[in-house]
Amino acid sequence: MTSQTTVPVTAPTEGVYELTLEVADLVASERFYADVLGMPVVDRWEPPRTATWLALGGGGFLGLWPVETGGVDAIHQGRGGSHVHFALRVLPGTLAAMAERLGRAAYETEWRHFAQGNVALYVTDPDGNVVELTELVTRWDGQPDRA
Repeated sequence: MTSQTTVPVTAPTEGVYELTLEVADLVASERFYADVLGMPVVDRWEPPRTATWLALGGGGFLGLWPVETGGVDAIHQGRGGSHVHFALRVLPGTLAAMAERLGRAAYETEWRHFAQGNVALYVTDPDGNVVELTELVTRWDGQPDRA
């Protein structure tokens, strides 16, 4: 039997500034994140480091870049890789509308209701990345979410 203790969390970080995904089709990926999920495009890079940058909210950005932008052309030789999923916070009360919007765009979604009132909607982007859209009531550290 394991016991879970709530430990106060004081992170040396303030939040996500940038998350970059390697994508197979930059146009299709931009369409998904900008047109379907509604993230504003804030910048587009030209060759040799083609990329699209979108606002995540809270001062964070999502970068999309094709395979040829990674590797030796990338900062610190950045390259694609596998991940489980990433989660984006959405405003309370907006998940149902987002699920409807994704359905109209022919994307399958999966709902999950978690303990402490948190609700998430999962969708797979055009490159197979699993994106979680989440409405938080309680944070991981057990504190109420006041975002």
